[in-house]
Amino acid sequence: MIDEYKVFINCPFDNLYFPLLKPLLFTIIYLDLKPQISETADSGEVRIDHIVELMKTSKYSIHDLSRVERIRRNDYPRFNMPFECGIDFGLKKSNPEIYGGKKFLILEKEPYRYKSIISDISGNDIKSHRNEPEEIIKAVRDWFKISIEDVPWYKPIWLAYAEFEFDFEQILNDNGYDPKDINSLTFSDIIENMSTWITDYKNLNN
Repeated sequence: MIDEYKVFINCPFDNLYFPLLKPLLFTIIYLDLKPQISETADSGEVRIDHIVELMKTSKYSIHDLSRVERIRRNDYPRFNMPFECGIDFGLKKSNPEIYGGKKFLILEKEPYRYKSIISDISGNDIKSHRNEPEEIIKAVRDWFKISIEDVPWYKPIWLAYAEFEFDFEQILNDNGYDPKDINSLTFSDIIENMSTWITDYKNLNN
């Protein structure tokens, strides 16, 4: 069953993308939504099966295709993101009665670059973030403004995130974790920490 508050996230999970993943997660949680990221505790579970289950239960999906390119000279382009994006679109098209209400946001680095990479997605909601944390907050906030009520302007979310980022680094450093390493904590830890911080922040500022 589709959950009206769940948001499936399809993006790179590495240290280069971590400065964008954190504000992406923060914005979703700030809007009282629930980010869904593939993170399995069962070593016998096939990851793609877990991903499809997350897609099936999420009304919203955010697919970041900005890394379909070489980051370093000897790297290969990353195709996990367009692959998962295609599965999600296929899911929606295969059963419109159940999944026809799913909504997708496609994120890219530069406006219109997607046309040279995956032109079939033209006509969908596609926004650029220019690899800037503030821009990804604005892009995600603006997209959700169309679908849900009482969405604040993006600037207050950005200012709250800046405060959180400072506190988050302090907490991790104090507890012996590396705030720059995406593998230092589980995604569940990150989301739980953000949720608690945002609740306290809103209580203090409302």
